[in-house]
Parts: sequence; C-alpha cells; structure tokens
Amino acid sequence: MEEINEKEFIELLTSEQHSEHLNLIINFENATTVDLFKITLSNRFINCKFIGKRLDFLNMSLSADSDPMHYFHFEACEFQNEIYFKECFLRELRFSKISREVNMLHIAPIKLGFLTFECAESIEAEALNNINIVIHDCEIEHYLDFLHLKSSGSLFINDCNIKQVKIHDCTFKRIDITHNQFSNEFQFTLNEISDSFIEQNNFEKSNFSLTDFGFKAKFESNEFKDTALFQKLKNEYRTDLEIKDCNFYKYTDFNNSKLYELRIDKSKFQEFVSFQELELNSIFLDRTIFEKPAFFDDIEILRFNNCNKRTLRNIKQQLLRSDNKIDYDSFRSHELNSYKEELKKKIKLKPNVNKRKLRRDLSILRVNTFFSNNGTDWVKALKRTVIVALVFYSVFFILHNSHRELDLFNISNYNEYFIGLFRYFLITDFHNPLTNKSEYLSSVLEWIPFILGKILIAIGIYEILVSFRKFKK
Repeated sequence: MEEINEKEFIELLTSEQHSEHLNLIINFENATTVDLFKITLSNRFINCKFIGKRLDFLNMSLSADSDPMHYFHFEACEFQNEIYFKECFLRELRFSKISREVNMLHIAPIKLGFLTFECAESIEAEALNNINIVIHDCEIEHYLDFLHLKSSGSLFINDCNIKQVKIHDCTFKRIDITHNQFSNEFQFTLNEISDSFIEQNNFEKSNFSLTDFGFKAKFESNEFKDTALFQKLKNEYRTDLEIKDCNFYKYTDFNNSKLYELRIDKSKFQEFVSFQELELNSIFLDRTIFEKPAFFDDIEILRFNNCNKRTLRNIKQQLLRSDNKIDYDSFRSHELNSYKEELKKKIKLKPNVNKRKLRRDLSILRVNTFFSNNGTDWVKALKRTVIVALVFYSVFFILHNSHRELDLFNISNYNEYFIGLFRYFLITDFHNPLTNKSEYLSSVLEWIPFILGKILIAIGIYEILVSFRKFKK
C-alpha cells in the first residue's frame, strides 16, 4: 500500500481526473481541514487506512439555501484517527464492508441526504471492532442505515431530524439516542446492546423487536405517535427494561418477549397494549394509565414476591377488563400474598398502626393461603380440609373415650371411629357423632376441639367451592 500525507490527500480530492482512490495509507501528520467547496463532488476510497491527527470536512462558505451535492464512499477502510463531517451539506455518506477499526467518526452536517454504514453480513459476532460513531445536530433528508455492524464501541445520535432509520443486526457496547425527531419509520431490530439510553425523542412508527438490550435499557420522555413494537426482546437473564414518562398513542406490543425486569412508570397508553406470553423475573407498574384494555394473557412472572401490591392490582384490573377470569384469580391470589407480607412489615416496623386490626386481617389471609392459595387450588383445599378434620376429630375422639381402654386390634373400635368421622363432616349437626341418639356433649373439654374442627371444616368447604368457581362467570 502506498503512503501519502495530508497535502497529497487534498490534491487527490481536488483532482478532476480521479474520483476513486485505492490501497492508500493516509498519514495525517497535522490536524487537517478539507473545504468541500474546493474539492470534487464525488470521492470513493477503497481499502484505505487513515492514521495520524484529526481530519475535518466542512464548508468554509455556507449559505442557508445550499444544496447537498457531495458524495463520499468509504469501502473496506480503516480509521485510526478522528474523522469529522460538520457544518456542511452532503448528498450521501456511505461506509461499506467495514471490518476494521473506526476510532471516532463525528457526523454533524447541516443537511445530509443519505447515510449508510454497513459491514459484511458474514462477519462473525465475536469479531468485534472498536467502532465509535457520533451523529448530532443534523438533518437527514431520506434515511440512515446501520446494517450488520459489530462493534465494541458506542453509537450516539443526538439532536437530529431524521426521516427514516434502520439499525439492524448490529452490536454496540452503548447506544444513546436523545432529543431527536424521527418523521417516518424507526427500525431497531435484531441488535445486541449492553446499555441503551433512548430519551426525549419523537417517534412515528417504531420497531424494537428481536433485540437483546443487555444489562440496561432506558426509554424516558419519548413520544410514540404510531405503532410501537417490542416483540420477542430476548434476554431473560439480565435485561432491565425501564419505560418512564413515555406516551404511546397507538397500539403497543410486548408479546413473546423475555426480560429479567420490566419497569413502567408515569407512562400513558392511549390505545390497546399487549403483554401476552411475556416472560420475566419481575414487573413494576406505577402511575401508568391504560386508557384501553391491556392484555396480560399467559404472562409468566417467575418471582411474584419481587412485585409490589400496586403492580399486581394494576395487572389484575386489566385482566378483569379483558374478561380473563382464570389469570385474574391467579393475580388476585398473588396480590393477597403481597398484601400479607406488607401487613407483616407494618405490624413489625410501624408502632402507631392499629395492630389489632392488622393482625385480624393477617390471620384471615393466612387461613386463605393455608387452605387453597387464596381460592385458586381446590386440590389443596380438599386435602387440608380432610387433614384438619382428622386432627380435630381424633383429639375429640381420644378425649371422649379417655374413660375407657381402646383395643387397637378390635375392628368395632375402627368402625366406631370412621362412622363418627363421617357424621363429624355434617357441619350443621352439633350432636355427639359417636352415638346414634340425638345427644349433645356433656364435657366442655370435648366441645373445644369439636367446635374448632367444625369451623375449620366449614372454611375448608367454602375454599373448595371458591376454587371451583374460578371457571364460572
């Protein structure tokens, strides 16, 4: 490869005979500024290496009505120095087949027609290059495309007005997209990002599907004016997705995504929103408005104990609006469990609360949980009712027969025990179940397990009925 300096580089750009430059090492020994007004309109660099000091492209003579005319194409090039495009008008800026380092690329023209940055699709995901790109304070009239870019660096897009964006199958350590206006479609799909900060933007139609947002993804103060898709997001082990102070004006879809944690705070959904078959470790909803039904069908939350009562109540209300009775009962159960834990903390940590009332409520919740998981498990309710009946009836049976010796090998004693047990399940019959006569018990000591058992059996039967009713209207 031939090596040239900055003076020879400028001579190439001003040459009207050659617009295509191949296999060059361009060493900028001094910081260099290129006046676009003095160079040819089209330049293409193939397999070139830029090293040394900073290189600036700009227009020395600018007018407000200047038309974007210049075209630059960098193919299979490497940039070890800093490259700036600023205060200029460009028709098209294209980077293709990039497979090596881009130390720092600043793109800040006043107006740009097309911007494309594309790597070879065949590059392995493990072959990450240090590629750092900053795009700011510019208007892109047609589209911005990033395709198959695998970088261990960062991408910043700030204070821009862009018609259409496509960032597809890319890898970055960090992405910051802030204070932008996207007037057409914004596509951000099949990407892998460690940290994302997308704040104070105006989106029309947007699509973030199939993206791995890594450790942290924060959407704050954004306006989504058209359909917003977050389908099949894919990192259930570490992604913390936070949506704060955002407005969604059209249909929003989180279906089939897998996240570690989803936080939605102070946001507003004006149309239908779907969280169907969403899988996550925990979810947090607070001060969020759903003007139309939100669909949480078949959502799978692995750690309900990490979700607060307010979140579970919010989801429960949306399930009721969408007439999902089965999932509604499940979330009602988890809401009551959350409230039970809240009561424990209040009784323990807050000295000025009405502890007597709280203990009564806590006792009721504990009984509901003991029998049927708050009316959701009829099998458990049936088992616990039988066990409770056996325990209290056995205590009563022993007390009632304490005056006589029982022969464990006499089958008549077993007949007496089980016949009395079946009678004991008649919760409205308070006669002695061990006699055929309508006699009441004569010992206060016998009445205690007799009555307590009847009460708990009645509660158990009620819990069985409630558990069955979840399949009824």
